Formats: sequence, structure tokens, C-alpha cells
Amino acid sequence: MNLSIKPLFIIVIFSLLLTSCTNDKVELKKSTYDIKQCNKKIYTKEDLADYKRLISDGEMQGYNCVGLYYMRDKDYKKAEEYFTKGKEKGSIESYLQLGSLYSNFLNKKDKAIEYYKIAANNGKEKAAHNLGVIYDKKFQYKEALKWYEKSFEKGDIYSLLAIGTVYLKQEKLKKAIDTFIQVGELKESRGFYNLGILYRKNKKIKDLDKSKEYFEKCLNLGNADCAGGIGTVYEDLKDYEKAIEWYKKGFELKSKDSVSRLGFIYWEVLKDNQKAIYWFKKGYEKLDCISCLASVGNIYAVSLKDYDNAIKWYKKASNLGYVSSTYNIGYTYDKDLNDKENAIKWYKKAAKMGHDNAKYHLKKLGINYEQ
Repeated sequence: MNLSIKPLFIIVIFSLLLTSCTNDKVELKKSTYDIKQCNKKIYTKEDLADYKRLISDGEMQGYNCVGLYYMRDKDYKKAEEYFTKGKEKGSIESYLQLGSLYSNFLNKKDKAIEYYKIAANNGKEKAAHNLGVIYDKKFQYKEALKWYEKSFEKGDIYSLLAIGTVYLKQEKLKKAIDTFIQVGELKESRGFYNLGILYRKNKKIKDLDKSKEYFEKCLNLGNADCAGGIGTVYEDLKDYEKAIEWYKKGFELKSKDSVSRLGFIYWEVLKDNQKAIYWFKKGYEKLDCISCLASVGNIYAVSLKDYDNAIKWYKKASNLGYVSSTYNIGYTYDKDLNDKENAIKWYKKAAKMGHDNAKYHLKKLGINYEQ
């Protein structure tokens, strides 16, 4: 990998001195080097060498690039070390990344809040949004709204969407509806999508015509999942022919949700196992719908009692990281095949992936699981 480094080394210094939660004064700097260049799903050793070269050439974003590398590699101690070095250089980005590390991986919410606040108060809308998420999960909705609003003021429409969701949790239905309309009018389809679901499912305002109307608005903004949303309206009306028509449109538009729903309508409603299997397979083959593989396994296990084929399809999903299928393999060996040895083996794999029910069943089988 050959990074163009030199032209990006301009550093803009914020002359402000900021008081943090501990009243320490911190001089903050913002680099013009775009952190997105080193935020990847897969890294190589060459990437790490390039990021370290950034540091040696004086680019403080290099510390964050190296930190992201180690965070993706699950070496959280090294990630913390490099983000801290960036923080000591005054990097605003490092405060955001430390907040993310403490919140998402090290479960130190108080430290995450401290660093997020510094980043948020210095223009990082993502930090403000993440603060909103933390307080949202704590049910501290007033504080959550404050930070979501701060993020939205910086242009983050997803924070406005989150504001609407908080209003729903507070049972402020009109405010939620008005907010989702505002999101949709800002050309973010999820606003109309949420309204489609709301008018379809909320008993206080249930109106399938309005639900369909908002799903259509959502679809017009290019969200393929909303074709499936229209399908759910027709399914509620028991017009299965129309529902299937819309699920197929969603599939053609590459919506995994639509093809999954298509499989389920054949399996659960129309009791046509073979057509259900056909569409679930199609969903995986054409759209990489991993949950569709699991659904094929479910049909073989639940409806056809063909446990060998069920395990075969569960393994396909499990090999791609789908933890529910890993658990289902254990469950099939346990409850259907009475093969305790294989059940324990697969429950342990699922437990290692964080599946709580797998831990419960291991305990029932007399196995004390410790990760």
C-alpha cells in the first residue's frame, strides 16, 4: 500500500483551551489527514507499517490509525496505548476513539463519557451521537436528547432519527411522528420507513393505508427494504398474492429483508416448505443473506424432521459467523438426536461466541462453562 502522506500533513491548531470533566486543560488540534483512509474492515501488516510511518513523519493521525489497527485486531491494550499517545499530542480524534474503545470494548462507560464529551464539545458530532446512545441505554432520556440534538445541529440526520425513537420510548407519539416526517423530508428514507412500521403496528394509530403510503415514500427515496414493507401491509390484509409480488420486487432490488420475508410467507403462512427453501437459498446465492441459510436449516429441523440436512445448513451459516446456527446445531444434537457429546461441543462453540442460551444448556448438561 502506498499512501500519499506528505501533502496531508497540514495541522490546524485550535487555540482554544478546553476544560475537561476533571478540569484539566487540554490544548486540542485537528489534523487535515482524513481518518477514513485508515478505517478498514481488513488490515495488512503493510498498513501497520504505513501508519507507523505517518507517526515518524509527524502526522498525529498516525496514532489513531495504528490504534484502529490494533482495535480491529482485538489488542485493546495496544489500541489504548496509541490512542492515548494521540491524545497527549492534542488529537481531537483520539478522544473520540478512546471513548469508542472504553464504551464498546472495555466496558468503562464513565471513562467513555469523559472522552466523548471533550470530543463532542470540540466539533465531533459522532461523539455527541455516541453520548446520546449511552444515555439512551441508561434510560436517561433528557440527557440523551441533549446530545442527539447537539449531534443533529452538526448535520447528523441519524441523531434526528434517534430523537424520534426516544420520543417513542417516552410515549410522545405526536413528537415522534413529527420527527420521523422531518427525517424523511431531509431525504433520509429511515424516517418514512419508521412511520410505515408505526402506522402498521402501533395499536393507537394503526392505519394500513398510511403505512403503505409511507413505505411508498421510503421506496421512492431508494430504500429497497420498503418494498418488503409494502409486502407486510398486504400480508396483514391477507392478500398474499400481492404480498409475494412486493417481496419479489424487494428481492429484485437486492433487499435481504424482502427475500427473507418471501421465504417466511411460504413457510409459515402458505405451508409450502419447498418454495420456502427455494427462496431462502436464492436469498443466500444472490444477496449473501446468511440468515437465509439458517432458515433453510430451521425448515429441515422443525417442519421436515430431517436433522442431517438441518445440521448441514446450520453449519453453512455457522461457518460464516452466524451464532444462532452454531447454537441450533448443539440444540439439534441435544434435543433431537440425543447426542450429548456433539451437543456439548457445539454449545461450547456458541457460548464462546457469546450465546447465553448455549451457556444455559451447558449448565443443564452439567458443564460449567468459563470463557
